[in-house]
Amino acid sequence: MATALNLAKKDLSHVNLAMANLAGADLHEANLREATLTETNFTGADLTDANLTHANLAGACLRQATAAHANLENADLRDADLAGANLRGARLVGAKLRDAARVIAELAGAEFEERIAEGGTANGR
Repeated sequence: MATALNLAKKDLSHVNLAMANLAGADLHEANLREATLTETNFTGADLTDANLTHANLAGACLRQATAAHANLENADLRDADLAGANLRGARLVGAKLRDAARVIAELAGAEFEERIAEGGTANGR
């Protein structure tokens, strides 16, 4: 049985992990600021309290991932799969959510600057 990758509390800012398989990885409190995470597989990963400000998560799979209290301010989540994701208490101010697929996520307590507008961003721009 494979052991889940442990990247908890690591500084991964500005790193390019596009299309990486991080399913089940422990990334709690990791710094992923401005990271390129396009089409990355985060299925079941723990991103609790992670810093994902300005990260590019376009097309990423976050199915069943936990990103409670994560900072996703100004993150690009376009076309991301958020089915079953836990975003409770996450900061999503300015996040781009256009065409985010299967947005059946736990959003209780998530912080938005304004309600999500037709343009698909959390701040209506």
